[in-house]
Amino acid sequence: SSLSLQGSCVSGIIGTKNLKFCLLGDAVATAAEMESSGTPDCIHASEALADLVFDEKWEKCKVVRGLGMNTYLLRV
Repeated sequence: SSLSLQGSCVSGIIGTKNLKFCLLGDAVATAAEMESSGTPDCIHASEALADLVFDEKWEKCKVVRGLGMNTYLLRV
């Protein structure tokens, strides 16, 4: 499944010996939740993106747990 959403985030390097790249923000948490509940052969998108690409046949999917956000699927 593909994932598409929009939002802000912050990134940075964590650590001094074993450096790790970290990406933080609401968009990242939303993407992780959407990815964990993805559907094969579908694009899983936020409501904001589905509204931007209104000429496609989006199927209302569900509310993302803990965020109260509707998501949509586009079968490809």
